[in-house]
Amino acid sequence: MSTFPTSYSRAPTLLFTQNSMNALGRTNFAISRLNEQLATGLEILRPSDDPIRSATISTIDSRLEFTDQLLKNLEFAGNSLGTLDNALGDAKSLIDEAYSIASEQLSSPSDAESRAGQAVIIDSLISSLYNISNSESLVGYVFGGTAPGTPPVEFLNGGYRFSGERGGLLAALGSASDVPITLGADNAIGALSNRIQGTVDLDPSAVANTRLSDLNGARQLGISKGTFEFSFNGGVAAVIDISGADSLGDVADSIEAAIIQYETDNGVSILGPGGIGISGGALDFDIVAGGSLDFVDQQGSNVGTDLGIVQDPAVSFTSVAGTGLDLDPTLSWSTQISDLNGLGGASLDQIQLNSNGQSITVDLSGAVTLGDIRSEIEAAGTGVRVEIDETGQGLNIITETAGTNQLALSISEVAGGNDTATILGIRSYASDTPISVFNDGRGVEIATGNADPTQDNDFIITLGNDFEINIDLQPDDIATVGSLITAINAQADAQLTAAGRPTSDFNAQLSATTNGVEFTQSLSIGAFGSLSISADNSPAAEQLGLLNVTSSNAGNTLTSEDRAKVRVNNLFTHLLDLADALRNDDTLGIQFASETMKDSLEDLIQSQALVGGYAKRIDNEVFRQEDKALFDTAVRSQLRDLDYASASSRFSQLQLQLQATLSVIGQSQSRTLLDFIG
Repeated sequence: MSTFPTSYSRAPTLLFTQNSMNALGRTNFAISRLNEQLATGLEILRPSDDPIRSATISTIDSRLEFTDQLLKNLEFAGNSLGTLDNALGDAKSLIDEAYSIASEQLSSPSDAESRAGQAVIIDSLISSLYNISNSESLVGYVFGGTAPGTPPVEFLNGGYRFSGERGGLLAALGSASDVPITLGADNAIGALSNRIQGTVDLDPSAVANTRLSDLNGARQLGISKGTFEFSFNGGVAAVIDISGADSLGDVADSIEAAIIQYETDNGVSILGPGGIGISGGALDFDIVAGGSLDFVDQQGSNVGTDLGIVQDPAVSFTSVAGTGLDLDPTLSWSTQISDLNGLGGASLDQIQLNSNGQSITVDLSGAVTLGDIRSEIEAAGTGVRVEIDETGQGLNIITETAGTNQLALSISEVAGGNDTATILGIRSYASDTPISVFNDGRGVEIATGNADPTQDNDFIITLGNDFEINIDLQPDDIATVGSLITAINAQADAQLTAAGRPTSDFNAQLSATTNGVEFTQSLSIGAFGSLSISADNSPAAEQLGLLNVTSSNAGNTLTSEDRAKVRVNNLFTHLLDLADALRNDDTLGIQFASETMKDSLEDLIQSQALVGGYAKRIDNEVFRQEDKALFDTAVRSQLRDLDYASASSRFSQLQLQLQATLSVIGQSQSRTLLDFIG
């Protein structure tokens, strides 16, 4: 028989339907979300799922992305250092072979033909070294320094020009970020020469547009920015802020503006019509008569001290003492030639640049700034570069090309050129040139300390009438070219006087244009014969270039060979010297090349050890970053990944819940007789 429910809800059927559908929808949504989680393996699918955990996961994702990039950088760095290590190893093997050839030629007699054959082998080693020097890794040319995009070594006019930059390329490598992954200039393969160092302090003046970064400051620690205080005639103090200043003119303007405001606020007169200017290398104040302007630094600050206007003991600025301390400006490429006090007001003209087998006259008369001087010299195309020295007070001329002596760098004067090279301090053979730089830095050997004083004579100058002048050099005499000339003239004068001859019979002096020492005899003696120089008890004459002189003025003037030429001190130079000595059957040249090659071999070994140390640091950093990535990945997994066991259990529960919901809906929504009673 039929039955009817014992009770009926008073709620409308529509409400039952909506509630049932909502319950069904929630369950289906939960199942759908769980299906998505099971499919992806992730519990957190979007930030709204759990904002707090999502923020943490986002931070970890960023760290992992950064670590991944670091690992890629480290991979490139490892590749570059590995290439460097292999290249240095190959170079060492190559130099070992060359050194062995040189040693064999020195230890056993060889004829000129045999040595010429060995020179061919050295030529092939030079070609191999050229290929090694242009080795590439994933980051570029490993000897290119900070510019690894272009080949660092090129063959130029018989020499090998190294154009790589100094220093090494740095990259984001974590705690190993200070490890260079390339080598630049000043390594055994690509060393540059730095021996033409400016001997003149060009002493630039400070002007309004002199940048603060180009000032050493009164403490020689640069110029710090910030605030300091001032007062007038012991009155109230006011603050000056130079934080935004970029040039010395900006500083002067800031100080003057603050003082003018002080005058307005306090009804006083401080500055005269000259205001605040710059005198030489210091700030200059035009103070009204009877006034006293005082500056003080604030606690822990040295701004005023760096500007030379705060001194210890304290000094007041008055109408008679209004100039601060010298701020010691340094050179920059924008420094005006007219602001160089070291030139003494002299104007620039021409210099003679000899390098890489070329002799070029460089005209500097049109230079307005120091940068113009650099441009004119480097534009000559002889493979030299111009740099400001480390003190910021002079110029260095650096040759980039390794070659034989014929390709060495020298700078001399031009007749009528106003001694421009000397004025700039860049003449390679001048009175102040150290004798120690002669002969590629080997200097000059003299005879000294012998029991028989006559055995200490180094060379003999023979006048045209056969009068001999014996020159006995002492260590102090070979300090500079100037001291050498002074010693020769002093000894010549003494011997001429002792023989009853006039000192005008002979004179030695620095050649006005040609790099060398000029020896001149009087024309009256020249009627009997030519002047000559011969060695005595030491190699000094040969090493000073006195045995290969240039004769002029009908044999009355001899000019010594330039032995102060500048060459690159690297492996290319040593191998070229060795090949040249072998071809010329020059035993002494082979010995010199062998000695210098041995020194560079030590540098090569040190470079290889240094690169090995860098590679070890890279390997350690890789391990550290991998451990860090592993830890971050584990933490992220705990926060984000799905627990499959829990999810499976939850899925079963939701299925049962769905079935129960459908059953309840079916029962609560079934039709009864009441649905048909109208």
